[in-house]
Amino acid sequence: MVQLILCFIIGIHYCGIALNHINSELQFQSFVLGCYPYDHENHNASQIRQFVDSKLTEYGLILDNQKFVVTDNENRMKAAFKDSCCRVGCAIHYVNKQLEHTFTTKEINKIKVNCDIVQQMFSNIRKIVAHVTRSHKQCKLSHKLQSYSETRFNGAFVTMDIFLLVFDELISVMDLNFINYYLSIDKELLECVCCFLKIFEQTIEELSKDTEPTIYKVLPLREYLLNHCQVNADDYDGLKEIKIFLKLRIEDVWILHGVHYITTLLHPLFKNFRMNPHLKTKAIDLVKNEILKRHLLSNNNNSSTIAASVVFTSTSDIPSINSNSLLSKCFDLPTTTQKLASTSFDELDEYLNLNVEFHDDDDILIFWSQHQSKFPIIASIVQDYYAIPASNTVVERLFSSSKNTISDRRTRLDTGKVNKLLFLQKNLSVLKSFDKIPVKEVVNNHLKRKTTEPSSTLFQDQEQTMTADAKKIKPVKQDHIVICDDNDSEQNKENDDSDLF
Repeated sequence: MVQLILCFIIGIHYCGIALNHINSELQFQSFVLGCYPYDHENHNASQIRQFVDSKLTEYGLILDNQKFVVTDNENRMKAAFKDSCCRVGCAIHYVNKQLEHTFTTKEINKIKVNCDIVQQMFSNIRKIVAHVTRSHKQCKLSHKLQSYSETRFNGAFVTMDIFLLVFDELISVMDLNFINYYLSIDKELLECVCCFLKIFEQTIEELSKDTEPTIYKVLPLREYLLNHCQVNADDYDGLKEIKIFLKLRIEDVWILHGVHYITTLLHPLFKNFRMNPHLKTKAIDLVKNEILKRHLLSNNNNSSTIAASVVFTSTSDIPSINSNSLLSKCFDLPTTTQKLASTSFDELDEYLNLNVEFHDDDDILIFWSQHQSKFPIIASIVQDYYAIPASNTVVERLFSSSKNTISDRRTRLDTGKVNKLLFLQKNLSVLKSFDKIPVKEVVNNHLKRKTTEPSSTLFQDQEQTMTADAKKIKPVKQDHIVICDDNDSEQNKENDDSDLF
């Protein structure tokens, strides 16, 4: 997963790189490789690719057609990773860019964006927020107003949602010059727009999780958003404009990759494609091609076509799923399935007819770990494809967390030191979990050796230790550096304009 952000901090360009992996035991692992200062002459596609390849080489990693790269959807990034890898667009960037166009863009590619009502409302809200912020009257409000930021995901919703919370309080803190802006805002329309956009906020939260697989959520949530954009007869005109525009843009711009179809089919709760049954045939064909490819690779001497002998018998219904989560609304409905008796190569047919109880909070990797011996080829597909993230927000958060590293009192940190600090911050919990038992064994063995050494040797060791301690306490001029876990830094983070993600 690769993400490049230019003009980041103190005039220095940075490139963030993270790695996702699922091991042979089907355990999900995520690592941040670094936040590197970009030192090439320019920012064209070839230079970006050379820079990323050089950083991956430091870890012994090489991009090829079997490796997946997740980036934003800018043309420069598309060009940089069009060869010798398989690029997948960040799903959240697809969503966020269209939300940004809805409220701030007048035309796209010389085509008018017909969202005039909500754009005018949002413009008035931004003027009021800017006025109240400059006048230092926010202390009189129950909630702190949030200025709009293009780099914050679903930033328009954040601004309008907080504005709505203090809507009735604002009249007491505004100057007369801004009263007309305030009176022109339809509160009921604002409530409807915020309620509509909240689903997009929940979608972004689902797709931005970085401690579990998320790639299988992309297709169901995309279909759910399209259904969410269906126009109702009683909708406000402004809301109708939003729905029509977003539905058209999601269909045209948010492109699905083959891995989205495959991973959706390989999830027990989505394999029937209830959200859009027409997509199931394509998903089955893609999985069949993948199974056949892997089967032929493991059996080079056997080129025969996989054949199936099928016998069906009725089984009981799948237990119903009771959940209020957003993702559960995309699950397949309980149906009467059929039991399959098949040859050893018909893993897909047997999986599709598998009747198993699976809940929305169950771990999908644990499910496939339990069925790995029964479906070895499909499990290998899961191991490869479920490591692909739905978005590159783990890298976006890496840039955002640098605010806690480079502060007003710590502005002279070397770029290399910034990289090391962010590396430790993001990987600290993972590094702590590595080789705990072997480390304890090494310590115990070291203590045993010390007890069996002669007293003179022990005295020399003590003298060396005292000398080393004396060296350690020698004052050295250096930067004041604090390493903390993400959880601690998030608790201390304030909700201001510089908190972008």
